[in-house]
Amino acid sequence: MAPLVWSAALEIGHTEIDNDHRAMVGLLNRLQEASERSDRLATQALLVELETLTRDHFAREEQLMLDIHYEFSARHQKEHVHLFDEVRAQIEEMNEGIVSAAAIAGFIKRWLIDHVETSDRQLATALARWRSNPL
Repeated sequence: MAPLVWSAALEIGHTEIDNDHRAMVGLLNRLQEASERSDRLATQALLVELETLTRDHFAREEQLMLDIHYEFSARHQKEHVHLFDEVRAQIEEMNEGIVSAAAIAGFIKRWLIDHVETSDRQLATALARWRSNPL
């Protein structure tokens, strides 16, 4: 799979969220490269780093949703939980030799693009509305 190139199309207009997404893209590309080199130690370290970044990012997003009383926060948080559950299952399958880290990176890349284009764009709209008219 080709590396994911960061572009303006992936930006939602919120600096902190965009910076997190940019960092995730970089980690996912490094994860894919490590997997293609069959570098198990780097793969495992990158998965841990990606998990930490993703968990911190989700916490930041969820705090923003609380701050603005975002009406779709429950659904958005459910998407976050679903990603973690799915990735944990795939990591177990990787450890059993069923899937590769590159496949996991590909899954997360596709998820990230879809999530940014839908849920995060909706959140960005709500954040912009709130910034222009806070309660």
